[in-house]
Parts: sequence; C-alpha cells; structure tokens
Amino acid sequence: MINVGDIVGRKSYNCDIAFEVVAIDENGIAILVGKTVRLIADSPLDDLVVLDDERINREEAQEEAIIEAVVNQTTPKNRKKFLMGKILHVDGDGKYMKKCMDLYKKLNIYAIGIEMKEQDMPSKVLKYIHYLHPDVVVITGHDSFNRKERDDVDNYRNSKHFVKTILNIRRDYPVMNQPIIIAGACQSHFEALIAAGANFASSPNRVNIKSLDPAIIAVKCASTSILEPVKVTEVIEKTSNKNEGMGGIITFGTMRTLFY
Repeated sequence: MINVGDIVGRKSYNCDIAFEVVAIDENGIAILVGKTVRLIADSPLDDLVVLDDERINREEAQEEAIIEAVVNQTTPKNRKKFLMGKILHVDGDGKYMKKCMDLYKKLNIYAIGIEMKEQDMPSKVLKYIHYLHPDVVVITGHDSFNRKERDDVDNYRNSKHFVKTILNIRRDYPVMNQPIIIAGACQSHFEALIAAGANFASSPNRVNIKSLDPAIIAVKCASTSILEPVKVTEVIEKTSNKNEGMGGIITFGTMRTLFY
C-alpha cells in the first residue's frame, strides 16, 4: 500500500529516481516530487514501489558530500575581509530550500529563504526584492517537460511561472547584474528563462537537476568579486549534470573586499 509521504521509485523507469509521494488523487494517481532532483511527476500507484532505507541513505550521503565539497572550495582564507553577496532564495519545495539554506549558512553567506508555490511567484516575488534588495535571486522549485513541442513553454509544468517571474523582476531591475537571477528546475525551458532575463538557468538539454544545483551557482555568484566575471564553465561543472543541466551568460560577481 502506497501512502502520502512514502519514498518510492517507478518500476517502469527501473526506479532510477527516488520520489516522495505528496498527494494521491481519487483516480489512484500519485503526485511525486524528487527526493534529490527538482522533478515533479505523476504515476499510477501500481507502478510504484517503496524504496529501502539503504537507497535513501545513499542519496542523502551524496548530497552531504556535495555540500562539504562546495564549502571547502568556497570558504575564503580570511573570511572577515570579504563581504559576500546577499541571496534571496525562493523555492517551491520547503525541504529543498532548507538544504540550500544550510549550505549558505555554512559559508556565512547572508541569505533569505522563502517557500512559495511556483504559480504564486510571478505576483509575489517582486515585493520581496523591493524590500530586501538582494544581489542574487534564486527562483526554483519543481518542473517537468511533457516531451511534446520543445519550444512551447506551455508544455512545461512550471517554466511559464518562472518566465513570468523573471520578466516582472527585469521590468523593475533591467540591469542584468542587479540582481543576478538563477532560475529553473528539472527539465525547464532554458532558452525562455534566459530570454526573459535570467543570468543562469536550467535545463539546456531538458535533463534533471539536483536540489542543490541552483544554490551552487548562487554561492559562486555571491563569492566572486564584483571586479571579476563568474567563471561560467567552472561553476556549471560543479553541478549534477553540468552543461546539460545548467547554462548561463557572462556575469560579474557580487563579493566586495573590505579594507581596514
């Protein structure tokens, strides 16, 4: 018996992704969100199997290793001489947001996290930017592509909401570095997000991305000097599916050096 909250795999996909069951409708269709990837999907209950603790623990350990690697590669030798950029992280998944916030906290990066449904982002995100004046804005959650017409944004679960959010931000903040915008989730419409005004986005090859991928990019933007461009290729190489999952444009960092 499959219940809400169970961690499951899809038998028809050889259980390639661990999902959490977040809802079950009256027709026996389960709504699934990835345990470590930013994918939303649905599946008949009879195609699902509960995954064992070993599989779950292994995936969680992999995420911890990613966090440790990012922290080790990012921490300045003398932290007090640097003022890193401020991050506003808006996420459709509260559990994923907490993971990202934990990463920012370990690096002493000032970050504000807001959990928000993807469909609410276009109408609500801008007021937080007006109030907080962040250097970096992350717009993420869950997404999926139905494998129909690739260029039609309506064939994506949440890409259209991300696009509208970016357009609203760029209407008031047209300078591409003020703020830096990192947008998208699994299989998102990369070209539409970049065209709307994102600096970094997913997913060029419509592949899945991990929960921490947007935060990894945000950390790099917050910890790169305002005098230097973010090394796009280098930071994308640190994400789960590299340039198949994330892409971006030349963008300058937001970290300032303190002299005293």
